[in-house]
Amino acid sequence: MTVTTARLRAALLLPGTAARGYARARLPADPPPAAEVSPRASLLTGPFRSVLLLALLGFASEYTVRTVIPLIVLARGGEAVVVGLLAGAFALPSILLRPIVGRLADGSPPRTLVRAGTLLGAILPLLLLVPGTAATVLVRFAQGTGWAVSSVANQALMARLAPADRRGEASGLYMLMPALAALVAPAAGVALFSATGELGPLLIAMGLGLAAFAVALHLPARPRGGGRPADPAPGRPWLTQFVEPSALPGTLMLVCFGSVSTLFSIFAPVYALAVGAPLGILVLYYPLYGLAQAIALPFGGRLSDGLGRGRSISLGTFIAAAALAIATTGGMVAFALAAMIYALASALVNPAISALTIERAPRGRIGSAMATYSIGYQIANGLSSVVWGALITIFGFPWPFVGAVVLQAVTLGLSRRLRPSQVAPLAAR
Repeated sequence: MTVTTARLRAALLLPGTAARGYARARLPADPPPAAEVSPRASLLTGPFRSVLLLALLGFASEYTVRTVIPLIVLARGGEAVVVGLLAGAFALPSILLRPIVGRLADGSPPRTLVRAGTLLGAILPLLLLVPGTAATVLVRFAQGTGWAVSSVANQALMARLAPADRRGEASGLYMLMPALAALVAPAAGVALFSATGELGPLLIAMGLGLAAFAVALHLPARPRGGGRPADPAPGRPWLTQFVEPSALPGTLMLVCFGSVSTLFSIFAPVYALAVGAPLGILVLYYPLYGLAQAIALPFGGRLSDGLGRGRSISLGTFIAAAALAIATTGGMVAFALAAMIYALASALVNPAISALTIERAPRGRIGSAMATYSIGYQIANGLSSVVWGALITIFGFPWPFVGAVVLQAVTLGLSRRLRPSQVAPLAAR
């Protein structure tokens, strides 16, 4: 067996490995020992606050665009499957480029990468005004490229700056930024689209992108806590220089769990039309959905540090399954209630998976680990959007919700296949 194959088999615990006896073991209940960091390290430093602001502005810009894309498609006479196609066009470059960006972030200061990505995010939204599905697909592909560059570099900064005993909390605060963006940006996008058509929300998206670029211009060259490794992948085979095997379990869990989110975000306008609800109700729906996430995420990240990664993931998948069961009952009220309950579940699961990925990453491989992990978001958003769009077009609701319940069971099963010896404090390596 080659070194590469051995690492991949160990990371995924494929049948036939020597770790078969641990296959059903739970994730450890406890995070890395807090005693290793005394006194408790500061989290909200200047560089970390800049990372949070970049995430807030970037997600606000993208969420504004993502929300009005279905409205633009439907207004131009398109169908749900086209909405899914555009989501896939955005996700594809993120999947292809993230490993490369992660490798670059390991070997050089991420500041330049963040600047390049945010600049693309600032100049591209207005190009969505060009008519035609082909043109829109190309623009979304270019936006996905910029998003891959800026988000991977920014996540690598977050992981480097997070104190060892506060990784769950740091991950929760970072994920709070898209939740805050979801609290305002989608509703504002819908309101502006109703009032001005396509131009209004796209101008707002461009302005938010320019603000993110301005923040990126003031990032320090090498933030304290983010030291550069001499060689982030010494002696590694070509494939594992770009794809970090230790992050693959987290990526798979993220794909299965995160695929549900597109039902409550991208396809909310489609569901509202399917049940005969006015689109104006989305102006209320999106803030409620974002508020549930914003309230829960800071507590979910801290809970992950205390409760443990495995227990957080298990509890979250059960809550998500309950939310999806509510959604199958039909009606916009049930859909909104299910979305808010799922937001609570994601506040437990997502910070736990992020912190787990940081803890499993070899020294000098944080960028590659976070890039590999974050591919899960793009697969979840892109692939699930295509699948859900096809299911909705062919079968209608509530069948996507039924399929999403199955994915929660898969997430739970994956979390229980990790053995305790696979999780070690990064500081101990």
